[in-house]
Amino acid sequence: MSESEKLGPLDVSEPPAADPPRLSGPESPLPAPTITVLDIDEDALPMRFGRFELQQIVGRGGFGTVFRAYDTQLDRHVALKIHRRGILETEEQVARFLREARSGGKLNHPNICPVHDVGQLHGNHYIVMGFIDGVPLSKLFSTQHPMPPKTAASILLKLTAALSEAHEQGIIHRDLKPSNIMMDQKRNEPIILDFGLARSYVVETDQTQTGQVVGTPAYMSPEQARGPTAAVGPSTDIYSLGVILYELITGRPPFVGSLAEIFAQILTAQPSPPAKHRPELDAAISAISLKAMAKDPTQRFTSMQDFGQVLQAYLRVGPGGVPSESGRLVVSTGKPSPPRSAVPLTASPARSTPGSDKIEFACPKCKLPVRTPASTAGKKGKCPNCHAIVQIPKQTSTAAKTEPSRSGEAVHDARPIEFACSHCGQPVRTPPGTAGKKGRCPHCNRIVKIPHGK
Repeated sequence: MSESEKLGPLDVSEPPAADPPRLSGPESPLPAPTITVLDIDEDALPMRFGRFELQQIVGRGGFGTVFRAYDTQLDRHVALKIHRRGILETEEQVARFLREARSGGKLNHPNICPVHDVGQLHGNHYIVMGFIDGVPLSKLFSTQHPMPPKTAASILLKLTAALSEAHEQGIIHRDLKPSNIMMDQKRNEPIILDFGLARSYVVETDQTQTGQVVGTPAYMSPEQARGPTAAVGPSTDIYSLGVILYELITGRPPFVGSLAEIFAQILTAQPSPPAKHRPELDAAISAISLKAMAKDPTQRFTSMQDFGQVLQAYLRVGPGGVPSESGRLVVSTGKPSPPRSAVPLTASPARSTPGSDKIEFACPKCKLPVRTPASTAGKKGKCPNCHAIVQIPKQTSTAAKTEPSRSGEAVHDARPIEFACSHCGQPVRTPPGTAGKKGRCPHCNRIVKIPHGK
């Protein structure tokens, strides 16, 4: 049995109040406060840290060690981060850390991890955040299995809304990357982590004596890679989000290599078109990612809100009518105007695919189309796009029944007509009485002829 096992769980509680220090004259200055850093191994857990019970190490990052902890005072589980050596060594650095943490604490958005508290114990500064039970975004794709473009766009749309809220309050993240975005398993929502920490250690404290930033370079904008500067603003987060989109849809970041090579590419090289790595990618999603990563901040999206509107348009309109590999964003942010003869169509909630034993429906979480065997109707399954567990709806009849009228002519009943688009094969639904007319498919945006009910 080890010595630690003999002594039982460690307890790092608040020490008893010490006697007040004696005043010193000008010739006997008070000694500088001693700053300590608590190094905790996995073997020492569980242990007490003030009012918290540290239960498990869940990560180590630039700021320090992240613990899953139990707050005995508020009766809840939290994520508690204790700074590592070299991060907060001066009073100025501590003040900056507290200032940034307080800024993060002002944010209230469902896609931003909340900051609950900051404090220190025995000279060890810590920050208390909400504990997100989920998987980092970096674990949900790979070079061999990149993310479907519309799934990636759906995730980024929610991130732009969260970052827009932060930017409106004058708060910039400046360390956006897939590992700093957690997919909440309960709500299936992307959650941005580390607001209030990114600025403190990535830009200002993690520098060499020459002033070069040595944080994670792959997601840095050119202005950020040059070092601390007033040019680093909201457009920096836009650039980083563009890199994330590029990586999600291609499976790899735009720039790879050694630290020096990546910095050089960020400053001088243009990223390869996403289609070079995935030829099947449409030009619209490629144009969106490349615009967000423009070298010149003025050539990027003007704001996170603007970024989000274009993503919304992409999800609504799709790739139709976008020039290929132009590098210019030409996706319309407005709804397409259908021709006068066109009847607006809507996505079908669930239907059987003609001539097969499959049913198709829109995932209630990510709204993307899903195809599943007809035998699974009424059961639960995992969406292949967002990985959420969803209820598979029961099949609906696609037949448009008719009945004779008093005049002897056949009239349509009140049920809508459902059929598969002749171009993309996706399920669509149109109001009753439109059989034989033409309409615009909501999936591929092409004009199709509405079949007669049988």
